[in-house]
Amino acid sequence: MSDEKKGFDVFELAAAILLGMGAIGASVAGHQGNLWGGQSVEAYGEAAALTTKASTTYNDELTVYMQDVQTDVRAKELIWEGLETEDETASQRQLGMASWLLTAQLSDSAYAHLGLPEETRKKYQEGDVEAVLVEEDFNKALETDLGEEYVDEVFSGSAEEFEVADKRFLEGRNANNIGDQFSLATVILTVALFFGGLALVFKTGIRWGFLSLGVIIFILGAGYMSTLTWA
Repeated sequence: MSDEKKGFDVFELAAAILLGMGAIGASVAGHQGNLWGGQSVEAYGEAAALTTKASTTYNDELTVYMQDVQTDVRAKELIWEGLETEDETASQRQLGMASWLLTAQLSDSAYAHLGLPEETRKKYQEGDVEAVLVEEDFNKALETDLGEEYVDEVFSGSAEEFEVADKRFLEGRNANNIGDQFSLATVILTVALFFGGLALVFKTGIRWGFLSLGVIIFILGAGYMSTLTWA
């Protein structure tokens, strides 16, 4: 009869609240961890695709760069030979070949960085076979090298794409770190559940100690989770 008439038990209510709140908190933390994990995987996948695309762009740019360098070197050799030779016919042939290499084989970036006249190049591309470079242009080509500014411009496309890929990778790594933090919050709240359930096992005053410890751990876990970035 005494058990049936037993009054309201504060301890059982407190333990039930702790277990309920702990279970909800652990579930929410686990859900957030999964969301951030999914974002991390997605970001890593996109970063890999972007890196592959950037590598393709880089290879194309490298081909253009190598052709420009080889063309520039060969054109300079022809100019030197053409300007120094006393054979007029050979000079015209060598300078004509140098003019063709510079106007027809160089990329737009290389041609502009050598300071050569755009009008001559435009006329040649429009089919004007009489549009050739003159001695002043040849001297400018000899004095100018394809320097760092040219290199930066040629590889600017892949550089931007690699930068975007790196940024996306960092976003994925950050999402993964946040997911790990929510996993830690889940562990902390699960420990609070453990002490709450353990407290219900004991019938002596020690149960309040386990319950209090569970409440403290729950507060720490909930406080820690509140500082995290939510998905």
